[in-house]
Amino acid sequence: MKRIMKKILFIKSLTNIYTTEQVALDVLNNPVYDDNPLINKGSIERAFELYGEKLNPLNKNSIPAITDINLNIEGNFIAVNIPEIESVVINQTCTKESLHNLIAKHDDVTHIALSTYAIGMKNTIELIGTLQKEYSHIILYVGGIGAVYSQLQKIVPPTDLCIGEGVNFLRSKFGLSPLTRRDFKIPIIYGNNTNLPVSIKTAYMVTQLGCPYKCDFCITPNFYDYFPFSDALKIISFFENLINTRQKEIFVYLCDPNGFYPEKTWKKVFDYFIENRNNYDKQVFITVLASLEHINKFDLERIQKFSTIKLFGINYGIESTLYGGYMKNKNISQEVINRLNENGIIGFHTCIIGLPIHTKENIHVDIKNNCKMNSDIVSFNTFKPIPRTQIFKELEAQKRLFLDQVPHDFLYMEGYLPFNHPNLGFGFDILPYTFEAYYESELKLIDYYSNIADKLVTLHAISNSKKIKNAIWTLINLSQQNFESFSIRMPSSLSEQYQSKLIQIKSKIQKY
Repeated sequence: MKRIMKKILFIKSLTNIYTTEQVALDVLNNPVYDDNPLINKGSIERAFELYGEKLNPLNKNSIPAITDINLNIEGNFIAVNIPEIESVVINQTCTKESLHNLIAKHDDVTHIALSTYAIGMKNTIELIGTLQKEYSHIILYVGGIGAVYSQLQKIVPPTDLCIGEGVNFLRSKFGLSPLTRRDFKIPIIYGNNTNLPVSIKTAYMVTQLGCPYKCDFCITPNFYDYFPFSDALKIISFFENLINTRQKEIFVYLCDPNGFYPEKTWKKVFDYFIENRNNYDKQVFITVLASLEHINKFDLERIQKFSTIKLFGINYGIESTLYGGYMKNKNISQEVINRLNENGIIGFHTCIIGLPIHTKENIHVDIKNNCKMNSDIVSFNTFKPIPRTQIFKELEAQKRLFLDQVPHDFLYMEGYLPFNHPNLGFGFDILPYTFEAYYESELKLIDYYSNIADKLVTLHAISNSKKIKNAIWTLINLSQQNFESFSIRMPSSLSEQYQSKLIQIKSKIQKY
């Protein structure tokens, strides 16, 4: 294959993710925001008055991030699919300061592809400004979810802004023919899996772009056309390559927006690794984003017991339980989550606070309904309207948005609404409900460390994995450390339940 004499540098822009409580306190104590009418500090004070001493100091604004935020998954994926161009992928979030060092090191770079998000918009704008001012000889292309925001559309020429699939966008820029579905490759991208407080080297995998569902809050169906480019043979080859090149158990994070599509394709994959399980001396554990409605179509019991490829964790978005919920959870009941529990699969359950359908009354109902489900982790995220989504268009028509007026880092901030909600106010008016959700979820879960350890004991009994065994003991130690804070903040009856759970888990570990 003849290479084109150009060189492209793939970088990404994000900021560190802090707890909601810490961000709110930083805003409250920063005089810069004293006179900003969109930063209602009184709501922050009210939230801390109600829940300040009840919240776990280890609380995160969501479940621990599943992906390694420094890993440039988009850049790695695109680079593998434009092999005609020399590429360098930077697996580190880029700042204005680090940009100078990167360009000095790669002084023959002719193009830069920048992946952007709503998170870290301030940093992204600074990066783009630096590139345009100081490195105008380098051609800059900007893509990612951040590209749908007006903040970037105002400073990047439309022809250099990629809204959607990036491979063929860049191939066209270099005069290369577009790839068909059959042509797309699945690269092996290594990083850390941070969905547990245990460092596990993980292979990140992409088998499709887009999602077959069309949830009104989600940018995915408005950003990518549904594009499953992998057949069963391609996926099987990916896993066999991992198995043949790795020395130990293998952990995979499936990056697809909604995993295990097409259904027939993945059923063929699981059947293959069940029928040929005796040919492999290593096991593969998958974490995946998937809808419960879809995952319920698979024979989880057979997969966990007999397949070389087993399910480690499933991140499912319930989002809201009101008015029948979303189509991706149609006909779903607690029994589906119970199936995950019985088969040693960690359940990462996400839901949204501050949807336009929420009122001051039903938001409490939605919080309690989500907490009733027997998931291992329940994560409440603040609703953020993303351009091009259905809800965004509705709010825009109602003139409720003020995305252009808020400071850039408030566009995707947890515990903050960058719009005037029909029933709940604006800005930090949502924060008391967010804190309520955090508190209620801890009341339900009591100790998510021991919940996950319990699940991993079941998975260890099936797999006899050394890495999973080590993870169990790390979680037990964290559970014991967390108890000191829990016993101070929570009713004594719950503290007793906490200790009882921990004793039961330790006894279960000894059994296996």
